[in-house]
Parts: sequence; structure tokens; C-alpha cells
Amino acid sequence: MAFEKFTKTGTRPGVPKISIWTRGQIGFNNTAMLKHKVSDFKYSILFFDKDRNRIGIELTNDGKQDGVCKLIHRKGGGVSFSARAFLNTYKIDYSETKQYNFEYDEENKMFIVDLN
Repeated sequence: MAFEKFTKTGTRPGVPKISIWTRGQIGFNNTAMLKHKVSDFKYSILFFDKDRNRIGIELTNDGKQDGVCKLIHRKGGGVSFSARAFLNTYKIDYSETKQYNFEYDEENKMFIVDLN
């Protein structure tokens, strides 16, 4: 039997999640960041579906688009961005930190977070 060397120390496998934090930030956990190559991007653009109570997150490198939010790449893994104005505008509760599963819409290149 041949041994295979394990080299991915420091990574934590898990379920990709998006969190809304009490400080008004939205963040991708390390698993989501790696799976969807979030670190390849510098900005996010937010959308809201009032009828279905869903957040849409589009990633971009074009910092000149209207409504862009600068991504903060944390050294320990994960990516976040400030979304307090967005959360307040659409009256999305962030009094408690909550994690959400999400789907990725390939056609629109958008992360969809169902708040229900």
C-alpha cells in the first residue's frame, strides 16, 4: 500500500456558508471561499428580492460599478464586506449572527441567500 502525503494543514473542511454578522457585515466562510474562488475578486454588489426575501451577491473586480462593496480578505481564511447600509435599507435583522446555506446561480454568476 502506498502512502499519500497530506499537505492541506490549516484547512477546515465543511459546508460552504454565508454569514450575516451583528456588526453589519456579510461573510463567506473558508469552505465557500475556496470552493467558489472568492479570493479571485475584490468587490461585491448586493441585490435584494423583496418578494422572496433573498439576498443576491455578485462578485466583481470592477470597482467603478455602482454599489460596490470592497471585500476584506482575512488572513485566517474567509472573506467579508460591510453591508450595514444594505441591511438597514431592506430591514434585514442582524441583531444576531446567523449562518445561511446558499445556492450559486451559474447563469447570473450570483450567490443566492434565502433569509426565510
